[in-house]
Amino acid sequence: MTLLKSFFRNNKGKSVLLLLLLLGQVAGTLYIPFLIAGIVDKGIMKEDMNTILLIGVQMLVTALLTTIVAVLGSFYSADLAAAFGRDMRNAVFCKSQELSLREFDSIGVSSMITRTTSDISVLQQSLGMVFQLVVPAPLMVIASILMTASVNLPLTLIPVSCIVLFLLLAWVILKKSGPLSAQIQRRMDHINQVVRESITGVRVIRAFDNGTYEQHRCDKAFSGYADNMIKLNKLFAFLNPTVWLVMGLSMAAIVWFGGLMSMEGTMQIGEITAVTEYTIMTLAYLIMAALSCVTLPKMKSCLDRLEEILHMTPEIKDILTQSSMPVGNKPAVQFDHVTFSYNGAEEPVLQNLSFSCYAGKTTAIIGGTGSGKSTIANLLLRLHDINSGKISLNGTDIRTMSQEKLRDNIGYVPQKAFLFSGTIADNLRMGCKTATKTQMKKALRISQAEHFVDGLHQGLNAPVSQSGSNFSGGQKQRLSIARALIKEAPVLVFDDSFSALDFKTDATLRRALKKETPQTAKIIIAQRISTIMDADQIIVLDEGKIAGIGKHPALMRNCLVYQAIAKSQLSPEEVTAV
Repeated sequence: MTLLKSFFRNNKGKSVLLLLLLLGQVAGTLYIPFLIAGIVDKGIMKEDMNTILLIGVQMLVTALLTTIVAVLGSFYSADLAAAFGRDMRNAVFCKSQELSLREFDSIGVSSMITRTTSDISVLQQSLGMVFQLVVPAPLMVIASILMTASVNLPLTLIPVSCIVLFLLLAWVILKKSGPLSAQIQRRMDHINQVVRESITGVRVIRAFDNGTYEQHRCDKAFSGYADNMIKLNKLFAFLNPTVWLVMGLSMAAIVWFGGLMSMEGTMQIGEITAVTEYTIMTLAYLIMAALSCVTLPKMKSCLDRLEEILHMTPEIKDILTQSSMPVGNKPAVQFDHVTFSYNGAEEPVLQNLSFSCYAGKTTAIIGGTGSGKSTIANLLLRLHDINSGKISLNGTDIRTMSQEKLRDNIGYVPQKAFLFSGTIADNLRMGCKTATKTQMKKALRISQAEHFVDGLHQGLNAPVSQSGSNFSGGQKQRLSIARALIKEAPVLVFDDSFSALDFKTDATLRRALKKETPQTAKIIIAQRISTIMDADQIIVLDEGKIAGIGKHPALMRNCLVYQAIAKSQLSPEEVTAV
């Protein structure tokens, strides 16, 4: 509940105004029965038309003012609920950018989407209902009891007894519905996961003719969610008729005892009418609150899930005192006895890794599957923190730099090329927000993407579908490379970014990189030896350790791991030619 407390604290003015409006609405609603009692006892019973007209005008004015106050209350309740949804979405998004990959993976993509969309929507809708229906209920209960006591104190016992009975019943139902609501949101996470997989993996599903299996999997997820919702709705379905029964019994009791008091001359007909109206309105508000309370357990569950994210302490944080970038002939990137292991892993992914990359030079990293090649890129970007050792950028330990400054100095092309929906220009400007058309053209020319972009009808303004699904794998890779190049960072990291390119395009792109970025330190992580044969330095990884460092000819003579990779990829003539 700390999220709600913080929100209301930050919106104190609107919250107080809304509470005052709700109080005014309750006061106006309860004042009407008081006026009705006056019309009956002082006007109708005494046949005084002037009194009837006077009180009637008061009723009209009260009804008009109450309506205005109610409309304003609805407006501010909707405004506050919308503001809460906006603030929560911003907070969750900003927090997701702070979390490390490990923390993000512990939550899961599907659950993160559910919490950012469904959970916050539930909270926003629930808050609107709480403001309009739940908050006025206790105000109405207290005020109506006081008004009833002012009319006839003994009759107060009847509505009080009904209210206590209702609250006990509501408490039991809410207590039982809490675990069900929490389970419902977890079921929603599972539904999002299954649906997301069935949509993003539609090509694989069709290729394997696996539609029936996926249908059963989706049905199972939907059925689990539906079963929980049915159980929850059954609980609240029991509440509504029970409250109506309590209301009927209370009306009968008030009329019965009020009638007896009227015959004894201790109570007037108008007072009986007023007490009846107070009780009806009180129980009506409680019924509406009860119907709204179906969302309260779900609302609490959603709040808990959001607080779980927002209260997470990022394991990778910027230090308060940041070092400046030194000037001098320092390595652009240096790994100094770096060891790293993932949580729960028995063995480190990288062990005692030491190497240096210099400006204007190309460093290639190659090794078998699972040797830790991509982990090096993630550690350099500080998406994970190392266990021991030191990683330096131009002589500065990256842990003493802000994450923003660190990543500003690195142009990164991920292993899986990813484009965002929008246009080609939008995607390129992610590398540099102020990039001109000339800069974009240059980046596209170096990445060998200029020809196919110019061939598109809209050129740089050509639309990009979600994940770049309207482009081939090679086109996406070249656009991703252009996005990194336009950043003009002193360090470029290519994480197996040439795998979808043909050999000719690969070679042409590398020549363009060497020519157009002469002062940039380039790190190329690759599977193909043909991509890295001309590198100034090749690092060979084997099970997280360096098996060899050198140029291609030297490694072909001295490194058995590199020789094995070469023999699996090159022809015998190419192997013996070295």
